[in-house]
Amino acid sequence: MIITRYLFKEILATFSGVALVLMLMASSAQLVGIFTKVADGTIKADTVMSLFGIYSITTVPFILPLSIYLAVLITLGRLYRESEMAALAACGYGPFQLLRPVLIVAVLVAIIQGVFTLFLAPWADGQGGRMEALQKNSVDIQGITPGRFRPIPMSKGIIYVETINEDRTRIGNIFANLSTEKGNTTIIARAGRIRIDEKSGDRFLELTDGHRYEGSPDKGNFSIIRFERHAIRLEENRLTNFQFRYRSQPSLLLYKAGNRHTLAELQWRISSALFCIVLAVLAVPMSRSSPRQGRYTRMIVAIVFYLLLSNFLNVARTWVDEGTVSPTIGMWWVHVSALVFAIALIIYQNGARYYLGRLVPGRRVVASA
Repeated sequence: MIITRYLFKEILATFSGVALVLMLMASSAQLVGIFTKVADGTIKADTVMSLFGIYSITTVPFILPLSIYLAVLITLGRLYRESEMAALAACGYGPFQLLRPVLIVAVLVAIIQGVFTLFLAPWADGQGGRMEALQKNSVDIQGITPGRFRPIPMSKGIIYVETINEDRTRIGNIFANLSTEKGNTTIIARAGRIRIDEKSGDRFLELTDGHRYEGSPDKGNFSIIRFERHAIRLEENRLTNFQFRYRSQPSLLLYKAGNRHTLAELQWRISSALFCIVLAVLAVPMSRSSPRQGRYTRMIVAIVFYLLLSNFLNVARTWVDEGTVSPTIGMWWVHVSALVFAIALIIYQNGARYYLGRLVPGRRVVASA
């Protein structure tokens, strides 16, 4: 029990550090993507932190499996290099006893992973997608990028702004093209701002000092109107037909739907949790090395195996989604194959004599380090 507690603490501490580093890296990439959308004018700057917090939840399921895998590799690899594993093997602490603390940590991580993949991550993905859709369906000076055309939602038109002041309250040199019931309308104005009517609460794009061109010259209904002040009513940005993606739908709805697309998504979420346990078991034989062996040799091989398993899971998910493989087989064959390979590798590394000796009463065989 003392050895098990010691290994448990070592693996857990390494896992915490690895997960923190990977989370910071993933969050940085996520933040860069959000700032890119702000620069494009698709979302407003004041929603950056909200989106960042929501989308950070969606990155956790991608971090935890790799974190537990690297944690076991690093912890056990260090024990092999420092000859601590040789001392444990001399005391009869074999590879399957070594699986005990590894599985304790792996099961805890798998439970956390399951909570995120089955509940938190789909909710966060749906909320983030809804917030972005609301931003795209709204016209606000905060979201306008000078020098770029931007659609006017609900109005079937576009708007172009040449300049914007520092506090982003007024815009200058505006070009707008609208498709109305009367035909095509083009508006050019020197300045503008967003105004909200105090009584009705309606939002208007108020333009000053400009011209309004209506109709078509070839149809004889063309007119030019010069104005000092002109307001365009902006429709409220309601998402009446917002559709959640499969990855954003609650797990219970996916189960009730029962088609191959929803089952593929549901199996992916469950497989993601099981993947933590599979990787932890696989890391035990993959971490074995001699004290003189290079530190990163085994690590490179282990990363290659991780990439292969991840690709196999993606292929299995595609097969289920396309109907090539029955949902009964689903993605489970990947986990079973990986576990069989890990156990076979442990037996191969220690030799069949070790396990034969454990089965024969009265025969003592020391585990090889």
